[in-house]
Amino acid sequence: MNTNKIYTTILVFFFLMNFVSHTRAQDSEGKATINLSFQEYLNQVGKNNLNYMAEKYNVNIADAEVIAQKVLPDPELTFEGADENFSLGLGYTLELGNKRGARIRLAKSQAELEKLALEYYYQELRAEAADLYLDAMQQRELLDVKKSSYEYMLQLSKSDSIRFRLGEITEIDARQSKLEAATLLNEVFEQEAAYKSALATLNQYMGQTTLSLMNLSGKWSNIDRDYLLPELIATGLASRIDLYAAKKNIDIAANRQKLVKAERRMDLGLSVSYERDWHGFFPPSRSVTAGVSIPLQFSNLNKGTLKVADYGIEQTKVQKQNIELQIQTEISQAFFQFEASQKKSEQYQTGLLEDAKKVLDGMVYKYKRGESNITDVLIAQRTYNEVQELYLETMKGYASSLVALQKACGIWDIDF
Repeated sequence: MNTNKIYTTILVFFFLMNFVSHTRAQDSEGKATINLSFQEYLNQVGKNNLNYMAEKYNVNIADAEVIAQKVLPDPELTFEGADENFSLGLGYTLELGNKRGARIRLAKSQAELEKLALEYYYQELRAEAADLYLDAMQQRELLDVKKSSYEYMLQLSKSDSIRFRLGEITEIDARQSKLEAATLLNEVFEQEAAYKSALATLNQYMGQTTLSLMNLSGKWSNIDRDYLLPELIATGLASRIDLYAAKKNIDIAANRQKLVKAERRMDLGLSVSYERDWHGFFPPSRSVTAGVSIPLQFSNLNKGTLKVADYGIEQTKVQKQNIELQIQTEISQAFFQFEASQKKSEQYQTGLLEDAKKVLDGMVYKYKRGESNITDVLIAQRTYNEVQELYLETMKGYASSLVALQKACGIWDIDF
């Protein structure tokens, strides 16, 4: 009976070792396909992201609208005919008050606003894409942690199998280490799926329709910064695109007010016509007439539209002040979060990971000497895994807080 159990254990270990070698082969093959750096990833996002490409058409539409506003009023041609006479007339509306120029200025201001909106959209997209890259880095590191833990427990379970055959430990201890190795293997499978899903999201942001195997070359480096909050707020007030857009909204409201005033000016209707009467082969009479039509704009007594434009200017000024206050608040919140993440990361730099590893190695050493049981080893193993996972979560949060802080300030000098 014991021989059958030993034979089954050997078969299980043989299968697990084949899986490890196959996984390593896949990793080495994947690393040889695409080496995607952080800067290259952002470059691809800026060139091929489909949402960003769609937003660019808003700028083209706004530029086309400027061209459309340059058109002049069309003349009007009229013709009337009867049995004994006909008339041919030409009419044209002469716009006074430079209405055409006011429309062009308004359209140009709106086109400039669309360009600012596009730049703001790209900054938001860049920050979002950067955070997704950091998430993929975290999933990659977690996969390495899962694989390392599995291989560590696999070696221990192999050792326990030998020790069980030698009678140094009980069958329960050997079976427990084997079950733990199988459990860790399932976690490897799940983490591989999470990592590939993160890579699929990166492909989507780069505008790629197929999932290509990638090796992310980004590392948890170049994160430490020394910032002063007043300097960051001053930088944000000078660099934020949405503040520029708020100022441009004031210009648009002013140009809209000028257009409203221009449209209240009267237009002149100019016309000229030629008329002929005939009662035979030769026409007995002909005449040429010209006229001017002047509208009586009683509607100008109602100044409602002008008040609307005036209130629009005041509203945009208040909105600009609100955005300035919002920028200061966002920068302060992002700065406080960055400081907290920085302090959390410093805890792991004091040797927390090394201490957890030493505890695990020490517990395994005592277990091999018969001074502790397998339960103590498993607890130490899981504790070490949790510490590594918390470290990766902390580093990802630290890097993400840097991305959020620089986005809040309207600057960018990040590389991982």
